[in-house]
Amino acid sequence: MSKKSTASLSPDTEAILLLCGRFGSERGETSLANPAPLTQKEYERLTKWLLECKLRPSDLLGGDLAGWLSDLVHAGLERARVESLIARGTALALALEKWQRSGLWVLSRSDAAYPRRLKKKLGQSAPPLLYGAGEMSLLDAGGLAVVGSRDASEAALEFTRDVARACSRDGLGVISGGAKGVDVAAMQGAGEAGGVVIGVLAADLLRASVNRQNRMGIQSGQLVLTSPFNPEAGFNAGNAMARNRYIYALADYALVVDSAEGEGGTWAGATENLRHAWTPLYVRMPGESAGNAALVAKGAQGFTCEISERASIREFLAKTCQSDTSPLFQQKVPEVGAATTEQPESSPAPVDLVVTHEPETVAETAAAARLDMFQDFLARLPLLLGEAAKNDEEIRLALGLEKGQVKVWLATAVEQGLLEKRKRPVSYALPRQQALC
Repeated sequence: MSKKSTASLSPDTEAILLLCGRFGSERGETSLANPAPLTQKEYERLTKWLLECKLRPSDLLGGDLAGWLSDLVHAGLERARVESLIARGTALALALEKWQRSGLWVLSRSDAAYPRRLKKKLGQSAPPLLYGAGEMSLLDAGGLAVVGSRDASEAALEFTRDVARACSRDGLGVISGGAKGVDVAAMQGAGEAGGVVIGVLAADLLRASVNRQNRMGIQSGQLVLTSPFNPEAGFNAGNAMARNRYIYALADYALVVDSAEGEGGTWAGATENLRHAWTPLYVRMPGESAGNAALVAKGAQGFTCEISERASIREFLAKTCQSDTSPLFQQKVPEVGAATTEQPESSPAPVDLVVTHEPETVAETAAAARLDMFQDFLARLPLLLGEAAKNDEEIRLALGLEKGQVKVWLATAVEQGLLEKRKRPVSYALPRQQALC
């Protein structure tokens, strides 16, 4: 394994990435040589076995590996599979180098910088790995989670922006999911007002991290983006539902702007939060959707704070939390941004992981390699085209690639909407995409 490429990782994080991470292609069949990463239950069993043996994940990277793994049968895992996962050092080094070129970092539950809020509120449901871009300490800054429908009305979106701007005036961070509609309105409203923004993404972290406006927020220390999923993973409905709990767990309070009743990600996330009492839940009232009133009936509190330059959302939230007698609001809510004395756990806890497959045949392996090279090509374009458009020859020379391959990749990127092709003269530029904040 390239020590230079993995030097930024703690030994435990390196081991957990090898066991649970996904590198390169997410398609293909698994085999002994290309094993699937550990699932939640498998990783839970492995963690239990490590604790029983008084071992840490990093102990699997060296030492008496053969002797330790001989007892893996007690964890219900195949020794050959774990050995194959641990041996993926080259794939890890290449993936990590690619992510780091775009400014991404990786944390595991064993790292001191891992958000204490996630471990305290979610316990074993806290993800073993977090990928991100930006100042990672912001993940423990707390604030107001703002969520809602992708198809919210313009009135709901304007309300969302007003709330986000008010949070910024009060020094409250805004936490949301980066999805179309309420999420983006909340993050943009807070960002434009100079507030702290925490984006918990379900997909495309790598792409979002190199968006020009997002980079400005990241570099200013105002924005942090994070995801428990592969930074290169595309949209997946299951991931979108799963990340809701992380939005709530990172916040001191949560506000539902608009929700359908009995269906959709906003409803599912809000009702899950009510069941587990992670975070005091407020709902915009009167809302435009039936789900708003239904959530209040289930135990949420109506959000009736006047949104004006003189009104304080912080004071409203603190006061209503103290006066509400329901169990959800009687939990001790820390002062926003307050430090915690909780110590990091010595061993990471398991969580469900998206298990996908690597290629098995020679043809599939070659196709996966080409896809990896294309993804690497895309990752390098934002830095190359960040200032001005360039023609294909300028791109080819800058990246040291063959002319024919560059033409194919540029055409593919344009077709997928990842690049804009301009005329007179012909050149290529980054698309004018909407930023998260």
